[in-house]
Amino acid sequence: MATALRSPPSGAQEVKAGGVGPASCPCRPSCEGPTADCDRTLSTPQRVFKDSRSAQEIVCALPLFDGIQPEVLNRLLADSNTISRRRSTLLFGAGDEADCFYIVLDGAVKLFALTQDGRESIVEIFGPGTSFAEAAMLSTGRFPLHAEVIEDATLIRVGRRAFLYTLHSDHALAYRMLAALVKWNRRLASEILDLKELTPWQRVAEFLLAQTPTTEGEAQISLPFNKEVLASRVGIRRESLSRVLGRLRVLGVHTSGNAIRIDDVTLLRRACLEAGSSRN
Repeated sequence: MATALRSPPSGAQEVKAGGVGPASCPCRPSCEGPTADCDRTLSTPQRVFKDSRSAQEIVCALPLFDGIQPEVLNRLLADSNTISRRRSTLLFGAGDEADCFYIVLDGAVKLFALTQDGRESIVEIFGPGTSFAEAAMLSTGRFPLHAEVIEDATLIRVGRRAFLYTLHSDHALAYRMLAALVKWNRRLASEILDLKELTPWQRVAEFLLAQTPTTEGEAQISLPFNKEVLASRVGIRRESLSRVLGRLRVLGVHTSGNAIRIDDVTLLRRACLEAGSSRN
């Protein structure tokens, strides 16, 4: 990335060239201060994560920042820092002030709501190369959901101050980002509609297909979370998931722990399409 904005708003921090966050420690007092689980090497530009990309490459590939020039991106991230959080860490709760949003470099985070009887209902799971909570920061100023780390994670915490300062000074940039958020909101709305209409086995099958890197033949998948999280993610009970996975065996889906093998991706996709057609 280019050199950081020379005169950011008061309180913003410089983003080091090619990296994200201050050089000394990824945590700042506004983000709970340095903790025992801080990784002091996280802000080095050379660090490569599990998907073989650097932090800079992951950030630049985000749909939210599509087509944005490096110097502008650097200004947007002038109040950002890199943090490391252990599994089961709550990043924020519903109703908390949305003074930032997050970019996932490594690990996984779930967004969830609590039902009236206290059960979790997972709305979305974010893995490497994704961002979340932008809409809350840019609109209501309050997080509408809870966010919890479900796999030890490395995150960029993007502060509100410098981000909004940059948007206010560049209306074309603000419209571009608004369009990206609208697109994400439409995808989420479509997914909610699908959850209401699809049968449980279709929900699981569609989710597995979305995780599959190939379009035909055999595929191997390693779930980034346990099956209880998967059940909540697709809107079914944990005890129902085993029955659903059992039914999917006739379609060539085999499970062993978090490892899943699909014998024929084309066959599974065709079964989902045919089930959808018969429903309509």
